[in-house]
Amino acid sequence: MNERLVLERQRRVSAWQRFVSRGGADRGGGWGGAGPGAGAPSLPAGVLASWERSAASVAPDRLTAPVSDQTPAWAGSPLEFATRDLRPELSALAQDGDLMVALADARGQLLWTAGSARMQRLGRALNFVPGGHWDEQSVGTNALALALRERRAVQVFAAEHYVQAVHDWVCYGAPLRDAQGTLLGVLNLSTVWHQSTPLGLASAQHYAQRIESQLAAGPQVGLRVTLCGSPSVQLGGRALHLTPRQLELLTVLALHPDGLTLDALHAHMYGDAPITASTLKSEVSTLRGLLGGQIASRPYRLSVPVDLDLLRLERRLLAGDVGGALDLFGGPPLPLSESPLLSYWRAYLDGALRRAVCAVRDPALLWQYVARFDDLEVLSLLESVLPAGDPRVGVVRARRAALLAS
Repeated sequence: MNERLVLERQRRVSAWQRFVSRGGADRGGGWGGAGPGAGAPSLPAGVLASWERSAASVAPDRLTAPVSDQTPAWAGSPLEFATRDLRPELSALAQDGDLMVALADARGQLLWTAGSARMQRLGRALNFVPGGHWDEQSVGTNALALALRERRAVQVFAAEHYVQAVHDWVCYGAPLRDAQGTLLGVLNLSTVWHQSTPLGLASAQHYAQRIESQLAAGPQVGLRVTLCGSPSVQLGGRALHLTPRQLELLTVLALHPDGLTLDALHAHMYGDAPITASTLKSEVSTLRGLLGGQIASRPYRLSVPVDLDLLRLERRLLAGDVGGALDLFGGPPLPLSESPLLSYWRAYLDGALRRAVCAVRDPALLWQYVARFDDLEVLSLLESVLPAGDPRVGVVRARRAALLAS
């Protein structure tokens, strides 16, 4: 270990000894259980190795984690399905235990959090919020990052954290895998260091096992909704024939797996249109009957796992799979819908896909795009990247001329 990290290690040990001198007692695992008067505690090997990696990209005096405006696709993901029924229990655990509970994806970005009022306030100050990046490269050593790297449940206690701003915390992380063993993310429990308990790590493992059991079981009944192109809906493999309004309502609910109040549902469906709440309730009731009762109320939400192509397309774009996203996009979803939410998604996915295709500058993808959609700018870009003598150049020029003349 280089001289800088030796000095850093000594500083962290001093920080822990200051914690102890202020009244800290044996916390059952943190820093080897060092108590008042103990010799300088040694770092766990995994933590020390993490410090060495962290030093390459993270300043110890960093105050917050980086955060993205847009979180990875969460609604409709396997992890969202598997935790849907458990999240209320995790939220109650956080409130009762003065904890922060978080679910992160396999890259260490937070997808969902819940916590007591105090821990939420502390979490916001550190960007421990949905969209926050808590991978090792972003914020250094922490339980969430170590659980992802080492594929096992871990505890990181107080000044074992690389970033000083997290020295008041103790965190417990446990990885989450699907039935094939693929790492999907991590469950993290955190609180302030003086509330640490041996039960913390056991609790993280317990809830992670319950989530993995649900991942292995998979959805018992599935609702597949396709909107990009010719709309179709299947419930348990059986085709459902819905009116345009029913399809809009189903899509709005599918985009909000945690549920919506009646007022929020009305706003997403109708905006300022003069449609009464009683009319909306009647429409929900009719759709509930068509779905075999699979719409809960207070809040209104689908109680059956949904595979929505809009969300699958978004996940592929976020993963950089432009070709896969283009394969899914058969056309704008529900082009006649005036729903404010669906109008937003229509413009959002169309623009995101177009920009992604253009950014790649792959002639094959550009050709696939213009074969389905008339777009002068994309045609011009395609012409510029096609090699000289390519027979498609003449076709592209003819298409451009026809569009300009129309």
